[in-house]
Amino acid sequence: MKLRLLFALPALLLVTPLSHAQTFEPGLLVRANGDTLRGEIENGFWVDAPEFIRYRATPASPSQLLQPRQLRAVSFTNGRYFRYEALPINHAAEVQLSRLPHGYTTDVRTDSLLAEVLLEGPAGLLRTTYQGIAHYLIRRSGQPYLELSEQKYLRETTTGRREVANGNNYQGQLELYFGDCPAARTAAAAAPFTVQGLAAVVQAYNQACAPTAPPARSWLAQAIPRRRLALQGGLVAGLRYSSFRNGYESLPETLPCTDCQPRPFAGLYADLLHPGRTRALYGELSLSRFSNQSYEYYRLNSSVSYYVVDYRAWLFSARLGLRFFFPLPHERQWLLSLAYELNKSFAPTITSSTGGPVALTNDQLGYGFPSLLPSLGLGWRAQRCTLSLDGQLYTNRNSEGAFSGIIGTNFVARAGIAYRLGRNPDSATH
Repeated sequence: MKLRLLFALPALLLVTPLSHAQTFEPGLLVRANGDTLRGEIENGFWVDAPEFIRYRATPASPSQLLQPRQLRAVSFTNGRYFRYEALPINHAAEVQLSRLPHGYTTDVRTDSLLAEVLLEGPAGLLRTTYQGIAHYLIRRSGQPYLELSEQKYLRETTTGRREVANGNNYQGQLELYFGDCPAARTAAAAAPFTVQGLAAVVQAYNQACAPTAPPARSWLAQAIPRRRLALQGGLVAGLRYSSFRNGYESLPETLPCTDCQPRPFAGLYADLLHPGRTRALYGELSLSRFSNQSYEYYRLNSSVSYYVVDYRAWLFSARLGLRFFFPLPHERQWLLSLAYELNKSFAPTITSSTGGPVALTNDQLGYGFPSLLPSLGLGWRAQRCTLSLDGQLYTNRNSEGAFSGIIGTNFVARAGIAYRLGRNPDSATH
């Protein structure tokens, strides 16, 4: 199983459309004080409401980070449009079976956020996402917002069994909200719970029941992101320090640290960036050298003796995990990594310092086993380059103790630099 995983990961790396820095596109910001800033805005291809906006006046200007509360609106030229609003959001909306409440409940709270504008006119339509649930906000002139979201809950049948019930009575809510507009009520009765279905109801009101008002503006076509995921990657290299101590306490001597020196490593990495570009699935393949030592036993006449075996080998490592990115000014980022490592040693050179046999099986030549705790990494990214430090706890076949497999008695620490290659998959011209 480990070998299949090790050799399947190159497919992720070799098909990577490699990229460079973040994607900036022309647009404008309206600040909370009313000032309008024209320039370039980083496109995060958001699904959830943006948590920050990165803006620069020109491609040569340093970028600056802005919080949503500092803004009134964010608009990409010929692209998506976001407006900062205080909106009623039903936090009880849920569709995952494991989290469904028993009985229909609502928990409407007012959240201030950058919501995406889909329609703007006598009646408007906004969209935002909270914990994976899309929330649609409709408002006509002089009326409060109508919040609509998909919602399911558990109810008990007459036979005592529990079943999943649909709590999204959006058609009834729309008919009540547009009760004085027959065209909108008719559209609501046949509308599916989709962006297009809800937009048709709102447009029916705008066209039939507000004919003297200016026509509504639509961003429905621009609201579809060019892409949700983006794959990028490149080269990685650095130093790997392995601290492995083998041996048993019952033996007359304990082997010293068997590697305990920095050794170079090099390889490939890839990030599969999620919407918002603040999280990524991370993969890496690398090659390095290592040395190890082991006690082996053999029977001589009626006694059992041990001998020390030294071996050096190549180490092929594969890592798979998650990365979280935190924005910094001037297009820089902090990153936090959590990953698991699989490895395979090959091409060993074996010697014995005590004169015993030197033939060892592949299992005896193992590098070690990562503990159940994932590796932890911290990094700093600027443009194409990423500097990182990470560490992984390890155990091996000679480790002792009740928690040796969970915590590990050995460790590996790495310091590396990565360089991203190729074009940007998020670019509109890609």
